[in-house]
Amino acid sequence: SGDGHARSGGMSGGNPLEPLLASYRTVQGQISKIQQGQSKATTLVCENELVLKELELLEEDAQVFKLIGPVLVKQELVEVKNNVSKRIEYINSDMKRLEGQLKAKSKEQEEIRQQISKLQKGE
Repeated sequence: SGDGHARSGGMSGGNPLEPLLASYRTVQGQISKIQQGQSKATTLVCENELVLKELELLEEDAQVFKLIGPVLVKQELVEVKNNVSKRIEYINSDMKRLEGQLKAKSKEQEEIRQQISKLQKGE
C-alpha cells in the first residue's frame, strides 16, 4: 500500500545517517555542557584570585570574617588565605579535567562528522 512505509535500499531500512546525526547532536550537547563548566570555572578562579589579592593587602593581625549562613564567623587570616589558595588549585585541576574531556569529545565529534561525510558521498 502507498502509505509511505516503503523501505530504502539500505540494509537496516531507514536512513543510515539518522543514528550518526543523533550521535553528533548528543556529542555537541556534551561539548556545550563542558564549555559551560569551563566558563564557570574560569569565573570562579578569577573571583578567588581577586579575594586572595585583597587578603594579601591586609595586615597579619587583621580580623577576617566568613559568612556562614546568616552568621559572620571570625577566622584566622592565614587559614583563610590557605583555604582560598586550595580552592584555586582545586578549580584549576577541575579545568584541566574539563579540557581533557573537551579534547576527547571534540575528537569523537570529528570522527562522527567524517563518517557522515563518507555516507553523504556514498563511499
